[in-house]
This record gives sequence, C-alpha cells and structure tokens, in this order.
Amino acid sequence: MIRRGLQIVRQIGYRASRLLIGGMNMLIPFIAGSRVAGWVLRLIVRKMPKSRRQLIFCPTPLINNKYWAAALKEAGHDAVTLMTHHYAVYKRSDFDLYYDELVEARPAKLLRRFPFFPDLVAFFHVIANAKVVHIPFTGGPLGSTPFWRHECQLYQAAGIKVVVIPYGGDAHMYSAILNTSMRNALLIDYPAAARNERSIRERVDYWASQADCLICGALIYGMSRWDVTTPSPLCLNIAAIEPRRDYSNSDGKGSPVYVVHAPNHRGFKGTEFVIKAVDDLVSEGLNIELILLERVPNDQVMEMLRTKADILVEQLIAGGYALNAIEGMASGVAVLSGLEDQPRKAVFRRYSFAEECPILSTTPETVKQHLRNLVTDPALRQRLGKAGRQYTEKYHSYETAPYLFGSVYEKIVDGRDIDLMNLFHPLKSEFNKRRPRIDHPLVDGLLPAVGATTKS
Repeated sequence: MIRRGLQIVRQIGYRASRLLIGGMNMLIPFIAGSRVAGWVLRLIVRKMPKSRRQLIFCPTPLINNKYWAAALKEAGHDAVTLMTHHYAVYKRSDFDLYYDELVEARPAKLLRRFPFFPDLVAFFHVIANAKVVHIPFTGGPLGSTPFWRHECQLYQAAGIKVVVIPYGGDAHMYSAILNTSMRNALLIDYPAAARNERSIRERVDYWASQADCLICGALIYGMSRWDVTTPSPLCLNIAAIEPRRDYSNSDGKGSPVYVVHAPNHRGFKGTEFVIKAVDDLVSEGLNIELILLERVPNDQVMEMLRTKADILVEQLIAGGYALNAIEGMASGVAVLSGLEDQPRKAVFRRYSFAEECPILSTTPETVKQHLRNLVTDPALRQRLGKAGRQYTEKYHSYETAPYLFGSVYEKIVDGRDIDLMNLFHPLKSEFNKRRPRIDHPLVDGLLPAVGATTKS
C-alpha cells in the first residue's frame, strides 16, 4: 500500500513538472519580449564574472568561421568558434566548441527539457569569455530564442563588441534585390524565405541599428549600412594549398579539358546553363569533361581542384564570387563566375579591390563562348590561374584577415580613428600597395576581344 502510494506521488510529481515546463515554454515567448525580462537579463549579465579576452565566432557552422578564427589565432589572437552543430560536408573537428559540449557539463536535467536551454548556456558562455562576438543577422546564441530582441543590449551591458557578418539566407530580402535573375534563382531554391521576408528584415534592421560593425561583403542589397567596403571578406589558409604547377596544354582537340562545377543548389548556381554549354561544345567536337561535385565533402572538392581541374565554373547568377571561387583561384585554376550585377559591380571596383580580380565574368548567355575561349587557349587558362593564386594571396589569405579584423578591433574596441570604409580603397589603401597590382588580361572582368556581356 505504501509502495503504491509512493508511485502515485511520483507520477503526480512528474506530471506536474511536465505541466510546469510546458506552461513555462508557452509563457516565456510572451515574457521574453518585455522590458522587465530585458532588465532582469541585463542585471544577471552585469553580475557575471568575465574574462573578456576571446574573439568568438558563432553560431552558424559555416566553414568561413573556421578560417577567420584560424587566421586570427595565427596572428596571436585568442579566437574561438562556438557552433550549434556541423554540416555533413565538413568535419566536427573543423570547429572548436559545440553547444552540446557546454550543456553536457551541466547536471540540471530538468532545465534541459526547455527547448532553448543549450542556447542560453551558450549565450552565458559568450558573456563570460568574449571580448568581441561575430554573428550573422540571425543573431548569436539568443537568436533562436524568444529573447533575441535583447541580445545586442545584453552584449553592450557586458562590454562585448558585436561584429555582424551575413552569409546569405540571413540577409536576403527578396524585394530589395535589384538583380531579378538572382531573385528568380533564390525563389527556385529557397522559396520559403520570400514568405519570411518581414522576419528577416526585422532582424537585419535590429542588428544594423545596434551592432558595432557590419561586414557585408557583396550582400549589400537592402542594407542601410556596411562599415567595410569589400566584395568578399572570406579567407583561406592559402599557404597550405598547393597550386597547380603542371598545367594542361590541351586545346580541347586531344586530351580532355576538365571543367569543374560544384553546386550546392543548382538554381542559384545556374547549373543547367553550365551543362547545356558543355554539351553544345562537346557536340561541336571539343573534348571537354564536366565534373559535377554536388554536395560532396569540401576536402574532396579541394583535391579535385588541385589535381584535375582546368577550369572552375562557380556560379552564373548571383552577381559576386564566394568561397568556391576563392578555393579555385588559390588552387591556380581559371575561374568563371557571374560578376555582371551592375549595382554591386561598380562600387567594389571603385572603392575596393575588385578591379584586380582575375575571375572571368560570365552569364548564362556568355558561358558557352567563355568556356570555348578557355578550353581552346591553354596559355590563357594558365595566366588566369596564376593571377588567381596571386589575388588570393593578396586579398583572401591569413595575412588579409588579421588586417581586416585587426582594423575593426582597433576602431570598435580601442577607439582609434580607423577609416574602415576605405580599408581597401584602390587609391587610398596602404594594404593594397603592399603587394604588386595583380596582372591579368581582363578588362572590367572580360576578355577585350569578347566584348560586353548580357546584363542580368
């Protein structure tokens, strides 16, 4: 009888705790947005012990964060990556710390039933350790919780500076994208974001008004501000990448010329236009092999670029270049990518280093002709490949990242008068002049004999 009574009491207690947790989970979204919640959180943050030494990159597991942190570590900074998880194309060891590792160190099983408990643990880890936190527009650890509207003010209360670096989906407000082909490609691959634009805009407006620094790269559509003018802030460990030295002499009439294309989503990369162009050239008698590397591990992509690729077609739609193009150039491969987005093209050529970029600017209408030019001219492939390697050494290396972020820290942490907007200005930047101007045959991203391309 006593044993049965104890079982009933335990069951009642368990169900009551579940009801309490369920009720709290329903009430918290309403409480979280209140001024009282913000005041309580700020009070907790101010009372927490802080080391304030680390440069933390979080929470979206993009490989860019690994490279930025590694470059800063190499330069002597205490840089750390803190991620929610890792994607299948990368390795768990690519990042330093994960939310689940922080949560496992806590014994409070009851609190783990709250869906955003790991986010709160990660947030307080940042508060306790960060000097600067680097996040996308979706926010840091509080970004996926009802407390996201308080996150920047909480960092300010803790004396932590905030650098926002968008990656794409966090910043694309479709109605603000002037390149309608790019908008169409986004609607093909990411249609849900169009219905979520109000929420995306709310986050962008919040962080744009609050963050200490915005480094937007080419993601400037819809932005009210950016603090560094650069076509791309991405970097790679260029010194660890062995460039091509045995360039193929094939002109497409004997041995094959290998064209690599690595789409994660075909619509956004314009993959159907690449396939059609290669098929047409093959039907004309050129010996071309197209290697599609679709959602394969990154180290396999790098190995293919280093050992086999003659040409890399990155993307034809978006109006900029991303990490894959940098990987191709670092490997010494001739790269084609869509740079004909006029509203963005001019600003990065006038106020940054895009004029030195040796990527052959290519659209769906010109990809066939540009491929023909490169396939039939091995000397041109080699010249663009070597120029690409020099370009990445100058602007996308572990030397460039400490200059970029170091300049940002000097301004927002140390309070020095640093002109971030002209950090890479072709006429004003001392950094640009440290190495010789990249010599390549392109004019405004095009081969002079080819002429202008069709605009998006």
